[in-house]
Amino acid sequence: MLTKLHRLQAHLLANQTLGLRDLPTMCRHLVKTVLSATAIVATTWVTAQAQTIPRYDHVVIVIMENQSADQVIGNANAPYINSLAKAGAYFSNSHGITHPSQPNYIGLFSGSTQGVTDDSCPKSFSKANLASQLIGAGFTFAGYSEDMPSVGYTGCSVAKYARKHNPWVNFSNVPAASNQPFTAFPSDFTKLPTVSFVIPNLCNDNHDCPTNTGDTWLKTKLDAYVQWAKTHNSLLILTWDEDDFQVANHISTIFVGAKISPAVYSTNINHYSVLRTLEDMYGLSPIGNAASASAIVDPWGTVSPPSATPLTNGVPVTGVALTKGSSNLYQITVPAGRSSLTIKTTGGTGDADIYAQLGTAPSTTSYLKKSDGSTSVETISITSPAAGTYYVLVNAYASFSGVTLTASF
Repeated sequence: MLTKLHRLQAHLLANQTLGLRDLPTMCRHLVKTVLSATAIVATTWVTAQAQTIPRYDHVVIVIMENQSADQVIGNANAPYINSLAKAGAYFSNSHGITHPSQPNYIGLFSGSTQGVTDDSCPKSFSKANLASQLIGAGFTFAGYSEDMPSVGYTGCSVAKYARKHNPWVNFSNVPAASNQPFTAFPSDFTKLPTVSFVIPNLCNDNHDCPTNTGDTWLKTKLDAYVQWAKTHNSLLILTWDEDDFQVANHISTIFVGAKISPAVYSTNINHYSVLRTLEDMYGLSPIGNAASASAIVDPWGTVSPPSATPLTNGVPVTGVALTKGSSNLYQITVPAGRSSLTIKTTGGTGDADIYAQLGTAPSTTSYLKKSDGSTSVETISITSPAAGTYYVLVNAYASFSGVTLTASF
């Protein structure tokens, strides 16, 4: 059974994300599974409601590179990132705007890709942007780029610095003094500007180097700020520019800091949503595509668990039957240290599909694992599952009956 929120979310996603069910049956089995979400412990389902976004003293936004959510969340080579996701608000349905990298950075910063469709350098704009808005309203802004050699540097590349990942340098209405090397990032966090961006170099952002490299860099360089932020009305936003060119451009976005309600949030967001949130936070008029995006309010809202039928480890549920288009939601709690979680349907006739998610109810477009073959015999397996409550959606692509559902770990 789907909650009203879940049905609303599914409707909204249908207008923004291509689902495999929209493809012909023969074709959809050739498409790579692209949406993968969380492997972190959370047991709350977020309900939408009007909320006031708190105004933080400091917000630091860190942008990593070219990894889909399923390459990061649940990855043993990213323990620090996963600890942030567990400690904060993890958005399991977050998306980049486009490909390649540069237009995503520009879009997050200015509400528009400004017509950019490539990574070429240099670019030049004079449109309103987050920095010009903040400064104009009496707040402060800085961007800190690793390996950039000097304040106000406008070159396209040096060492492992790439201007394509530094959007503010392209805007003539952003002071050169706001364009800082990462060596200038203050150790006294009270001296941070109101909003700042941190851009790791091409290795430490995982563009050119393995996941554990970026994970270690984040912990070494920014964990002190994260811990300080929790008790000093400040926030870290960790996001990725784009995925690895999968269909849905599914990325990870994490909010961690003061006043955050830790949970997995399934609200559909993108870079324009993040920009709109920052603009609302500081009373700024939304610009470009941020004007039509919804601000993110979930981490400051309330939570309640979804209604789901409990499953017992290894105990079959027999006689499952659904009509086309309907679904049932189940849940199973997996203890720590298990090598795998297997969920399967057997027997019966028709087409029963399985979707699983940790901590929150999955949908047919947002899930950790899925099996959507064309029969009633389906299996999904999650290797080294994180401890927590997994929700299992059994969906009837075609009516089925006489099916047995079993979950075991």
